[in-house]
Amino acid sequence: MRPYILLISLALSSCAASQCPQLYMNRTRGSAPCYFTDEYGHAVFGNARYEDARQFIGDRAAVRLNGKWGFIDPSGATAVPLQYDWCGSFGEYGFDKSVAMVKNEVDKFKVPILSDCPTALIDRKGNRITPFYGFIFPVRDKVAFVNDGRTDFADTRLQNLGFADGKWGCVDPKGRLVVPCVYELAYLLIATPGFTIVRRDGKWGVLNDRGRPIVPCVYDAVYYKEGHTVIDTQADTSEAGKSVAAPNGGFREKLLYMQKEGETEIFTEKGRRVRGQ
Repeated sequence: MRPYILLISLALSSCAASQCPQLYMNRTRGSAPCYFTDEYGHAVFGNARYEDARQFIGDRAAVRLNGKWGFIDPSGATAVPLQYDWCGSFGEYGFDKSVAMVKNEVDKFKVPILSDCPTALIDRKGNRITPFYGFIFPVRDKVAFVNDGRTDFADTRLQNLGFADGKWGCVDPKGRLVVPCVYELAYLLIATPGFTIVRRDGKWGVLNDRGRPIVPCVYDAVYYKEGHTVIDTQADTSEAGKSVAAPNGGFREKLLYMQKEGETEIFTEKGRRVRGQ
């Protein structure tokens, strides 16, 4: 009989775990404080009030009390200690549903997600699954760029981004480091289809949507254009703002023009060479 008892027990546990109550965050008069209700509008958690809160995503809801963010479970109990200056919901910003972003020392004059400050990823139990980085970018394509620096952005014209004392690498949506932090600059604020232009040791190259090199970092400058999007690494990073020299016939859209020692090599967005040796 024991095997049958075990199977029944597991089935009941599975059903119970999957049936989370329907809970909703509400705001008093449209602002703080926040509280939670059941599907009938009745206040739950002993009518607890929070300075700020977000809706439940699965069995976790982000809440703020006494200026600190953490997470509660469907019983109202603390699931992740309220110890962060800001946090996103689990599964937000392109990360896996088991992962949430947290920040400390957030710049109050910036949108939190764009604030360069100690930033990490945690699991649903509150365990940190990454070190504290200086910045974690939302997932774009299949990876999220992270910077291990601590000093303010050294950005130029708000296009390519870097830290004065750190470099960029990549984590996957589960927070696993898949590209070491070796790139001093990366074009992250411009949407490019499946690739990212980066600089390593002063030389430019291109990574694909998984953070893997498709054009090596051996070039002095890069030019790319698609519609109103223009990337000109020479104009963006030089003191004089001098642009990349156009080849005969000018620049065509959706091609990567890589310049080295006065010569131009052309690549597709997938890293396939079009012209040049």
